[in-house]
Amino acid sequence: MRNDQKPRIFLSIMFLTTLIVCAVLLGACNRKPNQDVVYENDKYGFSLKLPGDFAQKVDIREEGNCIYFVDKEVQAKHPEQVFGIIGRIETYDKKEFTRKNLIELEDMYGLRYLGESGSHYISWAHATDVQVPADASEKTIQDFRALEKEFDTVIGSFTTKKDDDRQAASAAGHQNPQNVDEYSLMADNRSITLKSWYKEADLSTLLGKPVSETNEVLGSTSDTYSGSHIKTLKYEGLVIKLFSPKDNGKEFWLMSVDLTSSKLQTPMGITVGSTLAQLKEAYIDIEIVLDGRTDANNCAYRVSMREEYKYITFEVEKGIVKEIKLFAELP
Repeated sequence: MRNDQKPRIFLSIMFLTTLIVCAVLLGACNRKPNQDVVYENDKYGFSLKLPGDFAQKVDIREEGNCIYFVDKEVQAKHPEQVFGIIGRIETYDKKEFTRKNLIELEDMYGLRYLGESGSHYISWAHATDVQVPADASEKTIQDFRALEKEFDTVIGSFTTKKDDDRQAASAAGHQNPQNVDEYSLMADNRSITLKSWYKEADLSTLLGKPVSETNEVLGSTSDTYSGSHIKTLKYEGLVIKLFSPKDNGKEFWLMSVDLTSSKLQTPMGITVGSTLAQLKEAYIDIEIVLDGRTDANNCAYRVSMREEYKYITFEVEKGIVKEIKLFAELP
């Protein structure tokens, strides 16, 4: 080989190497990460948002009144049964169950109330028995636990479509555009829903850091709720109270929201500053609170679901909504 050919061969090799490296990098840049998936259950009227990686690792199986979220890796090793359950959603027909029935189940095995569709109550829970085989590797166990934690986040995206509410609203010429639970307030198109479970970090994402926070443990005068925990978070124009069962104190559900500013609104578009006419137009079944006041422009109005112990009260002064309060009574 002539000496003047060596540099040319070397340059050719370098050029080809550069092309290969660029192709690999370009392919990596163009490769799209797993996209989020929206899981919609038309049978029970709810939806969840699943992160792409989570959706790739989990199977969703419906059996009876339960929807199981199953670790694919664990399930593949035990195909003869549903195994590797990281969490489940349970549905209860309103014709057969009351909200009180669910509260009893919540105390029995940690069932947590999510909301309701037109015909069903909907709750969720983690598995109460071992869902990882005894011979599983440490990596399999860690991956399973990570999916369990991610399932908690997925549950936070839960929304319902209440058929009865939509039909009534449609008859009045109005619809709830977000199709979320009526007993909610909206923050940046995301709902804060009565009786849903929240972590303080979740609320901080929606509302920012609270101005103050207090914690209270209910005493003996609270009867069966003695030892339960109430956390109060105060923001500008907003007070939120969260409830946690006794012997817990770490997980809380939304007990009440007291709104005196226009920073939030109901799913029907009512906020502090709305007119009485707008309020009555949005809620055709609204009732005056019987507290002795008789002036329609200066009294309280209420929407309620008494069997669920859920209420929304609108305080009206001079025909303008001045305060909105959502609250759940303890039965």
